[in-house]
Amino acid sequence: MAIFTKIKRMVRGEVTARAALLEVLRRTRVWLERRRERASLSQLDRQPARLSDGFARLSAAELLAHFRSRQSPNFFPGFDSLQTVILQPELFPGQTTQLMTQARRIADDHCWPLLGLGEKCFGAGEVDWNLDPLSGFDWPLTYQADIVLGRDDGSDVRVVWELNRLAHLITLGRAYAITDNQKFSAEFFRQLASWREQNPVGRGVNWNCAMEVALRAMNLLAAFACFRRAPQMTETHLADLLRMFDQHGSHIRRNLEFSHIATSNHYLADITGLLWLGLMVPELAAAAAWRDFGLAELLREMDKQLLADGADYEASTGYHRLKLELFLYSLVLCHLNGIPINEKYWQQLRGMIGYVRSYLRPDGRAPLIGDSDSGQVLPLVRRDGDDHAYVLALGAAVFREPRFKSARSAPPEELLWILGEQGLGDYQSLPVGEPAQSRAFPETRPRTESERGEARRQREERDRPRRPSGRRRAGRRAR
Repeated sequence: MAIFTKIKRMVRGEVTARAALLEVLRRTRVWLERRRERASLSQLDRQPARLSDGFARLSAAELLAHFRSRQSPNFFPGFDSLQTVILQPELFPGQTTQLMTQARRIADDHCWPLLGLGEKCFGAGEVDWNLDPLSGFDWPLTYQADIVLGRDDGSDVRVVWELNRLAHLITLGRAYAITDNQKFSAEFFRQLASWREQNPVGRGVNWNCAMEVALRAMNLLAAFACFRRAPQMTETHLADLLRMFDQHGSHIRRNLEFSHIATSNHYLADITGLLWLGLMVPELAAAAAWRDFGLAELLREMDKQLLADGADYEASTGYHRLKLELFLYSLVLCHLNGIPINEKYWQQLRGMIGYVRSYLRPDGRAPLIGDSDSGQVLPLVRRDGDDHAYVLALGAAVFREPRFKSARSAPPEELLWILGEQGLGDYQSLPVGEPAQSRAFPETRPRTESERGEARRQREERDRPRRPSGRRRAGRRAR
């Protein structure tokens, strides 16, 4: 049925014949890749982390010492700064009390908020990571691509996916960074061990969607930044974490949610996960390839998925927030690690933030337009689906732009953890901007089928590789 749908779209002119042919070839490659993946699941699960040559020669003790003391790469500054320990309770006293309460609930009772459904508890023993806590359905550990997600028994895969994004481990990490309470670090390593045991690579619903794997990897990187110097970080724990990072990156690369017809927030999350893993774990053998591929594709998707007036082309305010976080955090992470980004992408990012400023209502909340699952990237604070003002504050500090600073909003905690003391100071030093006025976004209006088809053809033409002339090829050979 999907093939016939694609043929109809091609006949209508919405999809070019070239794009349709490329998509058929891609799906054939995916089918072959999945056959290989299915046949090698046991090997993939047992395989230790593949380290680059210099680190593969280190002993386990030397590798642990390296990770404990390394000064680069740089994660977001608030995760590794003594100033955070001081400023968090000083500037956010109420939020800090709430953070500690949540961390204790996680460590003592295995209870934490889940998917806007309020707090859920997962039992005194090990968490059952494949169990839907609402319907009671236990997802099977069959090959990930064979799992049928749509069911008629009341189960919802999004609930289990949200549980397995492991965002609550960031709560444990932040609480540990502030208090140095070993209860939090011990719980982190216990939960990580149970997750690995229950989720062999490529088996089960938690490997079914590469976007979910990528978001989990990013959350694990944030938790790792908090716990890498913890006394419980043994040689064995480090080896297991590195293996998880390698497995997650390799799985994303094998199962990219790319299409020649259209890409979306899923593919964007996939490549962002690869970029972050490549940047933050350069000791892995595949890290440089993941970083380069992830960054190149991220910028390419920025050109494809953003409209000229700054809006996301999926016409959803919820997905706009999600994509803005993916782009914003990634460009900041590149900047922190000395990776230059062309100015045009910073300006596109500024346009995305300007769009948020314009669609926020006078009460500071966002109208919920279009599809959304209220997802967040790196949820340091769990935000409602219509709470977008914190991203506007981050944009104000990054660009030192008073227009993005609102008198209605207090500085959010994300400023301290993502941009550190300097980013927080930059925000506080800005004057409050004028209230936003009504503004037209003509590129964001609904399009007809023919207009969407023409826009796709133009993007394909722009992105199509150009064959250089003979003279230029000869010139390159001569050099």
